[in-house]
Amino acid sequence: MKTGKGMILAATMVASGLFGAAATAQSLSPEEIKAMIDQRVSALNPYQELLNDPDPARSLSAMQIMLESGDKDLTRMALEFGLLSPNPAVKRAAFESYLMSGPIISIRFDGSKVKDTDFDNRMRDDWNGNLTPERIGYWRIGVGEMLSDKKCHANTHRNFTDSCFVTVNADGVFLTPHNMSGRGVIDDNGVLAGFATLTYVDEPVPFTIQLLD
Repeated sequence: MKTGKGMILAATMVASGLFGAAATAQSLSPEEIKAMIDQRVSALNPYQELLNDPDPARSLSAMQIMLESGDKDLTRMALEFGLLSPNPAVKRAAFESYLMSGPIISIRFDGSKVKDTDFDNRMRDDWNGNLTPERIGYWRIGVGEMLSDKKCHANTHRNFTDSCFVTVNADGVFLTPHNMSGRGVIDDNGVLAGFATLTYVDEPVPFTIQLLD
């Protein structure tokens, strides 16, 4: 008859053998891991494959069709692909399609280094925006319909529906809503960034607009 110590040792050896066998059964060889990687790569999202078509024309067409599809998932995927593209033409096409969807954009103004106190008044009183204690201002404004004759998008404010708000051309993206004139470019992170001139504010104010969630 085994002593208590002997029984514990035997149980430990059995358990070790079982765990060792299980570990051996569950371990993967380098070849198996490589095969699994290949399988995942070959199973890329078919829509992503369309966007990554080596033919630039087909890739651009796929992006535009997906952006105009009305499907939220496809639109998000195509917009991210376009805005993060290193190709300026693709980036611009994605942004222009985004504007056609009539989004409500949030403009972030960094007034932390602006000395002119009219900046605070512009944010709170004129635009009814938000202003943090650090003087970071936020203003939400809708993008209106395309004004074909002026080649720009209007804003949705009832008094300015026939005036340009967003204009896109080879020099960048120009924002001209009420009491503001700004120019920005879309950076590598899909953020529209630039400087704005605000009415009664003596200094240019940096602004950013997050285009991707």
